[in-house]
Amino acid sequence: MMTEQQTSIRQKLASYLAQLPQPAALKLASGLERERLRGTANLPYEMILAGLRPLLASFRGARPGLPDALRQFCRPFEDLLVDRDDNGARQGRISRVSVMRVWSWLEQDLMPDTLPDLKARIAEHTLKNDEVALNAAVSVMHASTAAAIHAAFDEARQDTARRKQVEKRLGGEIGFEDACEIADVLSVAPAMLELQAVLPKQIADFDEGMVATLKELYERVEETSPSNALYLVFAVMGRLSEPSQILRFVRKVAQQRDDKVISRCELSIFGEQLLSDMEKIARRCEALRPGHADLDELLEDVRRFAHLSKGFTAEIDLHRNGEWGQRLLSARGRLSAAISQEMSRFETELVRALPFHQFGQYGRGGPMRPDLGKAPDRSRLDRVEACLRFVRGVTPICESLGAQSHCRSIRQQIETYLASYEDRLLEELRVSQGTSRTNAGDFLEAAARLHETLGEDRQAEVLRRRGQVAAQG
Repeated sequence: MMTEQQTSIRQKLASYLAQLPQPAALKLASGLERERLRGTANLPYEMILAGLRPLLASFRGARPGLPDALRQFCRPFEDLLVDRDDNGARQGRISRVSVMRVWSWLEQDLMPDTLPDLKARIAEHTLKNDEVALNAAVSVMHASTAAAIHAAFDEARQDTARRKQVEKRLGGEIGFEDACEIADVLSVAPAMLELQAVLPKQIADFDEGMVATLKELYERVEETSPSNALYLVFAVMGRLSEPSQILRFVRKVAQQRDDKVISRCELSIFGEQLLSDMEKIARRCEALRPGHADLDELLEDVRRFAHLSKGFTAEIDLHRNGEWGQRLLSARGRLSAAISQEMSRFETELVRALPFHQFGQYGRGGPMRPDLGKAPDRSRLDRVEACLRFVRGVTPICESLGAQSHCRSIRQQIETYLASYEDRLLEELRVSQGTSRTNAGDFLEAAARLHETLGEDRQAEVLRRRGQVAAQG
């Protein structure tokens, strides 16, 4: 158990390391790994590398350096690692925090004699650049660690008390499931490493050649280990820029595009996961209170939903009366309702930020003019800018969300109000004096910035020019 001081030091170190540029981070990681392989003592290797791992995982391309035994241990399942998974235990996703728990468990409990010897051999072969001997040692480590974990789990599943001990050692039930998945992947490590060698780290287009490569490897592994062959597909899915493209492989195996057929085949889990991600986004957006959501975060969720939905429907043929078609329509309807409810308050926010007031003796039906008694309220303008960023972001994808009618209506309301406000503001700018004139200029600049937020740079430029002419008049 770490003390508060140790926790604070680790957090500060992680914060500092996260700001390192890529060349510096890679150089530091390579140097640490080299010194650890040589056995140099008195350096907090694990503390520093733990802070670097999230940053290193975000870099593209092959990572340089001399991988130690732990990195070699992780290689077969590196495409399955996630920083966090809000869905809990889920096949094909392994939490990074589980890796060190499993490794420590192997070192201290399951293989206290064998693993240190394997680590030493891997370090020796790495430093000597003996690739043949290194590959042999790594293969032995993968096979022996997989066997050790499986044996421990077989024992734990037959003894409730033992299972509780193992779960406690691994950080709970999710850690237990992660360790089980690690063992399953390690049992097919040669195929996982072969797949990594022939496919790019980042796949923008999962073309027919790549699909055929995956199918060949998948069918080969499926003959001897049917349940673990799925991890090859999960690994490729982790490399795809468009996760829905994994359905191209599913189509290839099922030899069908029909969702009713695909949803019942052995690879339906990949469609289920995509649908589950969309349903989760819909539920999260549906639970938000209008006016209290972070609109930038909401927009990211909406974009991801639209992205997944578009890809899903492009890869397979969905039927409205099919299970998958019904689930997608339901999630889309809930998300559309949440977006409409959130956007319904945008005009009110605009009125508060660019207010009118009535004058004369005509009551509520009297003429209106911009309220220039106070300078623009920065907090209200910030809220309106967030609203308009959301409108601008949602507009191109509103059709795939089923929210096009409401998006058009809200944008029309905003543009009508802005046009009316700007015309009256320019009149005030011509005749006002003192503080009112200063405030009028600030409101005009605020209105111009709102146009820029909507992506209407030309309108913003024209408004500023009209303001200059009005001020001179």
